[in-house]
Parts: sequence; structure tokens; C-alpha cells
Amino acid sequence: MTVYKKVDVVTVGAGWAGGILAWKLAQAGLRVVSLEQGPTRWTNPNFQHNHDSLRYHVRHALSVNLAKETWTWRPNPKAPTLPMRQYGSFNPGSGLGGAGVHWAAQNWRFLDYDFRYRSHHIERYGEKKLPEGSQVQDWGMTYDDLEPYYDAFEYDIGVSGQVGNLNGQIIPGGNPFEAPRKRPYPLPPLTSMIHTEMFAKSCQELGYHPFPQPAAITSQAYTSPLGSYRAGCVYCGFCTRYGCEVDAKAMPNNSHLPAALRTGKYEIRTNAKVTRINVGADGLATGVTYRDENGVEHEQPADIVLLTAFTFTNVRLLLLSTSTQHPNGIGNDRGRVGKNYTYQISQNPASGVFEGRKFNTYTGNSCTINVIYDLYGDNFDHTNLDFIGGGRMYAVGGERDPLTSAGDFPIGVNPNTPGGDRADSGPTNWGKAWKDDLRKNWDSTTAIGFEADVLPYIDQYFDLDPVYKDQYGLPLLRLTFDFHRDEQNRYRYLAARAREIMEKMGPTRINFKEELAPYNVHDYQSTHVTGGAIMGTDPANSVTNTYGQVWDTPNVFVAGAALFPQNPGANPTGTVCALAYRTGDAIRDKYLKTPNRLIT
Repeated sequence: MTVYKKVDVVTVGAGWAGGILAWKLAQAGLRVVSLEQGPTRWTNPNFQHNHDSLRYHVRHALSVNLAKETWTWRPNPKAPTLPMRQYGSFNPGSGLGGAGVHWAAQNWRFLDYDFRYRSHHIERYGEKKLPEGSQVQDWGMTYDDLEPYYDAFEYDIGVSGQVGNLNGQIIPGGNPFEAPRKRPYPLPPLTSMIHTEMFAKSCQELGYHPFPQPAAITSQAYTSPLGSYRAGCVYCGFCTRYGCEVDAKAMPNNSHLPAALRTGKYEIRTNAKVTRINVGADGLATGVTYRDENGVEHEQPADIVLLTAFTFTNVRLLLLSTSTQHPNGIGNDRGRVGKNYTYQISQNPASGVFEGRKFNTYTGNSCTINVIYDLYGDNFDHTNLDFIGGGRMYAVGGERDPLTSAGDFPIGVNPNTPGGDRADSGPTNWGKAWKDDLRKNWDSTTAIGFEADVLPYIDQYFDLDPVYKDQYGLPLLRLTFDFHRDEQNRYRYLAARAREIMEKMGPTRINFKEELAPYNVHDYQSTHVTGGAIMGTDPANSVTNTYGQVWDTPNVFVAGAALFPQNPGANPTGTVCALAYRTGDAIRDKYLKTPNRLIT
């Protein structure tokens, strides 16, 4: 085994959180090493010829190789478990930049009450409104604590959007429900697509408040405070699951990673799979052990260990890192690691054909859309409803190409029920009638989708699988998860609103999915998995404090969505990165003054 010279900081992963923390701490003069399990990749040359939907979309070239590491799933604690052998529900990244390379770049701030979820709902509706068995809780911090870091991240990467709440003043055209911002977005919004303009018009007629999707994609040329120059979006249609060929999409590779490298204090080692956090006799972390592409073990000693990988990896490493001092894993002295695992409801319940219309859906991306927040979270009264929470709603964006979208043609024709407009008939995706319909209407369809929050429950969690192991003989991470009644009721309500909007848009025919099917790990929905190492103000109900510092091992910090106590109805990346900014400042300004002690 090669044992390297001790460094100040080692990060497990070199994606968004790893890049931000490396940049913050290397700027402060610390020696930082990032260990990334995948290969090196930069815009030039790796993304210059990326219009290959077979390689990137179908075969997931930028994601973890499931032949080497995967996860197991079961719907409840009594069910058997099986490993995920082909990509479905989520697409974790592998390689420099992580999932920050192939993400969709929808960039959100959470709302003020998202951070006090439990308190807010009890104050408004009473504790009995919370679903039985749920484990919702407050974050231990507020939106105001995070707003400066949201702001800094948005300007550092060049977010495009329309402000809706500027210092308490509601601005027409933006999101009237958003929490106050100190500054507008640095860039104007991206151009919206034809069908999403139709969606916006119909929403306005129904009394909703549509606004353009905020995007971590430059709508015009931009020079960031980090010193990077990036071109504006060319609306090529190859965005989600692809790297950006013109650097319009913000990625760690064109923002924080280069800035960290320019300090001269930062090193990245690729093809380095971390397998454990090492612990000394005092119970503190001493560094990490990893394997290179040949399976050879290496040890990197460090004063501070930062878990900055995907949620699954961060939680699994905590559980795998057992020792005499931490027999159940780091952070797990009170059995909290793995708790509060949550996902999202990401569905397109209402789809329609607009015969004679062409939407050019092969261009653009999932950010060239309009959105409503009227049905998000608690923006509408739940007093007489049988659920809490909600979701953002939109007309599904572009990026449709023949190879990846034909099989998902949203309408089709059922040979037994011409028109396929009954909820119980369902469209087919086979046969001559379907092929003729696809040929005629492939670019004349759209769907209304929503992304809704999911609550944590006592019977959904992460742990280590007792049977299945990875290529090194280590237990795989096991996911126990299914949708509960609250999620089913939430879906049913939102789906009905989606149908109302679709009907207002005036399609030739509609297909509608009224009920939420049981969760299935084989169907892609989003990569927005959260929890497992949640933050809080008390080690009795959390794994870390609000800076991501592990209660029982204070020189280990967790970053990313593993910190979220529950999952709001918006994409997590903006909050993940704002939290990383806050953690970086806290390590620099507070922790380093009293190392190995909890930050207060």
C-alpha cells in the first residue's frame, strides 16, 4: 500500500460540493486533495463531440458503472432485496465534475418554510396534519442563513432567470412565491419553447402565475467572478446526461475546479475509489483508504475529511467506516445514519397531441420552459386536503431525439380504444397504428409534469445489504423505499390540476394517468435522492450540525443532499452548493481556529 504525505484536507469526490470546498479552502492556503472515482474530463476535448445519444443517454457514459458498484432496493422492510443492474430511477455521475456535468441545470432556491417544515405545518394546521409514521423535522437553519450563499453561487456560475421577489418587492414576471432575494439573477432567462408559452398562457387564464425556469445555463456570454468566460446557450438539445460543448451550462469543470487548481494548493486524483474513512485511537479521522483503477490500495492521510460525493456514496462510506471507536460506522453512534431517506414524485400525468402544430422539441432543454409555483409546498391551503406539500408544475421541455424518445411517445393509439383518451385504456407503444401516429405527431406532443416533495418515514431508509457486495467484497448500500398514502393523495390532486391545464391548452386528444403507481427503481424519475446523514441542532435526531460537521467525529464533514431532513419539490443542486459555500466559510473562519471541535 502506498501511503501519501499528509495533507490538510481530502475530499471524497470532485463534483459540485468537492469543487466548491476545494476552492474555498485552497484559497485559504490549505493543501487539498480530491479523490474522484471516475476519469478526468474537461470541456475540451471531452465534450466537443458529445451529440451521441446512444453513448450518453442510453448507455450512461457519464454515470457510475453498475457492473462495479450498484445499490439494492426493496419497497418495505419485509420484502426481499435485489440489486439494480441497469439504469433506472437515478443517474449518479462518475468522473471529474460528477453529476454536475450531466445535470439538467435547473437551479432553485428552496422556500423559507422548507427549512422549518415541521414547525410551519404544525403552526398552520396542527400536529395531527403530519402523516402517521413520518419523520419530518426542521433543518436547524433558516433561509436567511443561506441567502448570501445562494446569491454568491448564482453569480459565480451565471444563473439565468427572472427575479420574483427583490428585497420583499414582488416583481411581475417572476416567481411571486419565492423568498426574498438581495439581487436579481445575473443573466436574463433563457428563451422559452413554443409549447411552454402555450402552457404559460393557459396557466394565466386559470389564475396561476407562470414564470421562466431559473437555469444554471448562460443565456448570453458571461464572465464570472471566478474568472471563467462562457458562451451563451446555443439550444442544441443535448444537455441532460451530456457535458456542454460550449460551456454555457455551468459545471464544476468550468467554474470551481479550475479556480481551485489555479491556487497551486489543489490536486485531483482520478480513478480513485474511496473505500473507508480511517480513524485514530482518539476517534478522529486520520484520512481515507482508496483503490486505483488496478485495484491497488492507497492511503491518503489528512487532518480534515470531506464527504462530497453523491448521497449514496456519502452515506455508504459512513456506514462502512467501522472501528473500535465507531463500531456502527462514523456518525452512527446513535443509529441515525441512513434515516430520513427521501426521493421525489417526478411524473408527467397529462399528455396531449396537438395535431397540425410543430413544437421543435428536439431543441432546447429542460430549462427552456415556464413553471408555476402556485401548487408547490404550502403555497395553497391544505386545511381540507388529505395531504401536505405539493410540487412545481411545467410543460415538459425539449431534448427529444428519435433514439431516446420514440419509445416514450406520450400518446400513441390503443387499437381497442381509438383516441386513447381514457384513463383506463392507456396508449400503447407498439403496432402499426402507434407507428403511424408517431410518424405524424412525434413533434406535436407535450406533457404537463410536476416534481413534488416526498416526506421521510420510519420505514424508508438506507443500510448495508447483508447479501450483495461490490467488486471489493464490501456490502452494497440497500434502499428501502416506497410511496406512502400522503404521496398518493398529493399525486392525485396535482395530476388533476395538470389535466385542467392541458385541457385549457386545447389538444386534439389527452392521455391521463390518475393514480400514482407504486415506486419502481427501474423507471427513471430524477436523481434527487436525499437524506441519510441529515443535519440538525441535536445529535439525538441528526448526524451532523448545520455545517455538515459529524457530531461524533468533528473532523469529518458531509456535503450534499444527504443533509436534507426531507425532500422539497424542487431540484436540490442550488441548495447543495449554497450549503457547501456556507460550510467552506465555517471551516475557514471558525473550525481552523479550534481544530477537531464542533463549530458553534
